[in-house]
Amino acid sequence: MYEVKHRKYWDKSAKIYDGIIHDELNSFKKEAWESILQARIAEDRPLQILDFGTGPGFFTIVLSQMGHHVTALDFSKDMIAAAKRNCDSAGVKPQFIHVTGDTSFNPENTFDIIISRNVTWTLHQPEKVYSDWHKWLKKGGKVIIFDANWNISLANKIHGKIYQRDIKKAIQLGFPQYDEAELFSEGDEIAKHLPLTYAMRPEWDRAVLFQLGFHNIRIDQDFDDLIYTEAEKIAYQSIPSFSIVGTK
Repeated sequence: MYEVKHRKYWDKSAKIYDGIIHDELNSFKKEAWESILQARIAEDRPLQILDFGTGPGFFTIVLSQMGHHVTALDFSKDMIAAAKRNCDSAGVKPQFIHVTGDTSFNPENTFDIIISRNVTWTLHQPEKVYSDWHKWLKKGGKVIIFDANWNISLANKIHGKIYQRDIKKAIQLGFPQYDEAELFSEGDEIAKHLPLTYAMRPEWDRAVLFQLGFHNIRIDQDFDDLIYTEAEKIAYQSIPSFSIVGTK
């Protein structure tokens, strides 16, 4: 039941996220992310990259413009539609895959990189997804995960109070507000049933990736100052971003 709700929720959220990535593509954030991505990819040749959970296509656009061959995958039809529009506007032509219950997608030993941004927290079966990623990567390929403990306030009431305090301060600096209380409440209800809402991350990820056979696992949490506005730095100071890179 929650997987169906989950898909519908992201369809309804596509318009909000589309606006966010339009702002990102036209700000300092695009160049910042190019540098962050290149530091973790660490290769100068065109690579086969899977953008898992592409949303409206921010990473797909950036990576395509960096010269890579990108496959953009998402479970939401409205997110894929937004990504297609944005890629057309950006002049890039990735491959798009909309995963549904009828979709067969099992590309073993295909990708040099599998990458995701703010996606893994949404997974119903994260261990299975990480296992699939290991199968889909070529030998020597990398998984690159960007995420944060976005729902820690649902699992920890004290942290929730700290987060709400920070949001109020950030709003005074121009942090955006959305008139979508019902949608956000629906998102919180879904998040309560997601396993990574209650995990200690990124330590949880490191352990699972290691068990699956990834090596050279590196975790970084030092890039928020590069990608956030001053208001965002205040809003998210209790929820630091992290990146995880592991090699097959």
